Amino acid sequence: MDSITLDKIKYEWLGQSCVRVLAPGTVLYTDPVILDENPPEADLILITHHHVDHCLPEFITPIRNEKTKLAAFHESYVKYCAQDIKGVRTVKVGQTIELAVAMITGTEAYTKRGFHIKGEGCGFLIELSGQRIYFSGDTSRIPEMSGLGKVDVAIMPIADNAYAIDMKDIAEAVREMNPRLFIPVHYTPADESEPKITGEMFFSKDPSFFTKKEDPGKFASLLEGSGVKVAVLRKLGIKK
Repeated sequence: MDSITLDKIKYEWLGQSCVRVLAPGTVLYTDPVILDENPPEADLILITHHHVDHCLPEFITPIRNEKTKLAAFHESYVKYCAQDIKGVRTVKVGQTIELAVAMITGTEAYTKRGFHIKGEGCGFLIELSGQRIYFSGDTSRIPEMSGLGKVDVAIMPIADNAYAIDMKDIAEAVREMNPRLFIPVHYTPADESEPKITGEMFFSKDPSFFTKKEDPGKFASLLEGSGVKVAVLRKLGIKK
C-alpha cells in the first residue's frame, strides 16, 4: 500500500527512515534523505542523528520554507543539514518542546554494537492531532522503551548493515509497547538491488548501503495475536 491513515493522520514511507506524516493542517517529515516528485513543503522536520542516511542538506532544501520548523538531537546536525538555522531547535533525551503544532520529546536510541552509540542520536515521541507517535531513530530494543507510556503509532527500523538491528528483537519491543499501528522502516525492499561494496562506498550517500534487504511482511507472523496492525508501505521516494 502507498499509505495508511489512522484516524485523521496519513503516513507515507519515502525510503530509509523518511516518513511523511500528514495531519490536519500539518506536514511532518522524519530524517529526509530521499523524496518523491513534487513533495509538499514541511511544517516540521525532525532529524535523529548525523549519519548520511538520515541527514543530508540537499533533501531539506526542497521541502523547507520560511515557516518550516526543524528539530534535531544536536545543533551541529541541524547546521549541517539545514545550514540556515532559523527556526531550529535541539531536543535532548527527556526534554519536551512545542514545535509547530506538535509536542516533541527526545528519547534514547542506540544499539549494543555497531555504529549507533548511546548519546550520539535520539528518537522522538511526537504528540500530534491526538496521537502519540514513536519515531525511534536507529535503535535496537532498549530498556528505556518501557518508559514511553501509551503509543498509538510506532515507526521503527528492522535492519541495518552492521546486523545490530534485528527484526525479531524489534518485534519483541513492539509487542511490549503494544501500539495500535506499527510501520517498519530502514530496510532495502526486495525489488531493489543491493549496492556492491567497494572502498568508495564507505563515503556513499546511497541510503541502501546502510541497511540490507529484509522482508517486512514477516512482522505479521512475529506479532500474531498481539492486536498490533502492521502497515507495510510501498517506498515512494525516488533514488537519485
